[in-house]
Amino acid sequence: MDGTYQMLHDIIDFHNDRMRNLRRYYPFFCLQNTAFHLFKEGKYSFLDMGYITLAVLRFFIEENQFNDRAVQYPEIASFISGVLIRDFSLVLQSEEEKELVDYIFDKLKNDGKPFVMEYFDPVKKAKASVRMKLIDATLSGNTVLYTVTADAIEFYLDTKEIRDESKINIQQILLEKMIHTKNFKGGIDVIRRINSEVNRLRLQKREVLALLGSNVFDGVKALEEFNQTGMRWFSEEQKLFSHNMELMERARAKAEETAEGAKDMESLRGIYQLETELKKAMANHGELLSDCMDLQVRADEMIHKYKYSRLRGAFDFRAFVAAAEEAQDVTLLSHLVEPLLFPKLQKQFSLLQTDELLSLPAEAGETAEVLGEAKEEMYRFEDEIEEERISGNYGAIVRTLFEELTASEQVPLSTLNRKLELKFFDGIFKNSDYYSFLVHICQKKDYDLEQIRKKQDTFFEGILAEMLKEPAMQKYAGLKFRLIMKPEAEELVHQIAGLERDAIFVTTEIVFERLKEEKAG
Repeated sequence: MDGTYQMLHDIIDFHNDRMRNLRRYYPFFCLQNTAFHLFKEGKYSFLDMGYITLAVLRFFIEENQFNDRAVQYPEIASFISGVLIRDFSLVLQSEEEKELVDYIFDKLKNDGKPFVMEYFDPVKKAKASVRMKLIDATLSGNTVLYTVTADAIEFYLDTKEIRDESKINIQQILLEKMIHTKNFKGGIDVIRRINSEVNRLRLQKREVLALLGSNVFDGVKALEEFNQTGMRWFSEEQKLFSHNMELMERARAKAEETAEGAKDMESLRGIYQLETELKKAMANHGELLSDCMDLQVRADEMIHKYKYSRLRGAFDFRAFVAAAEEAQDVTLLSHLVEPLLFPKLQKQFSLLQTDELLSLPAEAGETAEVLGEAKEEMYRFEDEIEEERISGNYGAIVRTLFEELTASEQVPLSTLNRKLELKFFDGIFKNSDYYSFLVHICQKKDYDLEQIRKKQDTFFEGILAEMLKEPAMQKYAGLKFRLIMKPEAEELVHQIAGLERDAIFVTTEIVFERLKEEKAG
């Protein structure tokens, strides 16, 4: 009975997910089966639209992702014409060729409309549909630019990966597309696939070590294959990780500037989650490099140990002398002495190594070390590092406070907290610098930034004076404000997520009041 229930659950509840996955293949088969049957009375039905579709997708991926640029229609038409001539030996007059190429491209972009696949939804017991596009078009000035969609990239990668390069690189190309299209949920799935591939390589590393322990010859072959397939593209992978992290930071900064409603907050949380997953993937990828370095060291030790044991086991001096005595032939001892007296000075180079030299990647070759002028490194003490961190955290809070004081004459601490939470999420209340900031700012009741620039009485005023030297802070140079402790002593309770129920922080309500000129002093 339980087995039947599980089967029905799989059939009904997962059907929508399966249809959404299958939609990536739907446009390909639509194009392959119906593209040329009705065009010119089937005159060009010998053309394989499936092949042309995959060729055009590969062209788009090369230009959009590897060369990082959108393409115009004349470039696409030129590429399709080349495919028709090269692969199908189809040479036409210019007008007829233009008409055929236009028809092919209109079919690929489905006249600008998405492909719609209808299916039965067993949950709602009604017809449902999913949509997919292969090519997107955007208007830039008076020019139409075309790019490949994320779904089309994923479909192409499912058929066969681009080049013989790292799967991590391929997934990062898809991740970049997800970030550009603001599909942060899909980006998280891509990062999980990257982590899965990294974990697979780490497992393969352990398998190579185990194979070296049991059969050194097969282990050496497996090690060479692992270095070629697993570590060959490591530097490019690191560059793509850095590039995608920069894209995420720009997306987050832009979202923070324009965030207003609940929808924007949900988008910000999606960006934050994707950025967190990407940082985990980068850390996991760094651990893979450490594992591979450890693999190389341990492999060298195992190979060296094996060579030594093979030499010792293959030549036994006592057995050799015993065999010479038994044969009554003293000349056999020359095999022991001659290699020591007449070492072979002539060296040989195997011609089989030339292929490896010609295929050696340029970045793997030795490069001369460029020696510049020696620079004296300044040692940083721990207290200096702490002061730098505190100044940075205080600066973020102070800028938010000054922005609010410029907009409003009075800013309660509860209002400031909401603004800080919007910028930094609830993690701001887990930071001890937030509470030390409140302690420091409450040391005085009145603050005149113009006077603070000239003289500082407290550690906090010293930080303010340094901040006011920044060009962006000049607009606050004449700001004056005071702190008013609420007489009713309203308490703001911050429950910290992830800690015990009793782990709370309590702060008294404070009102920051901007002073006018006549109130100065």
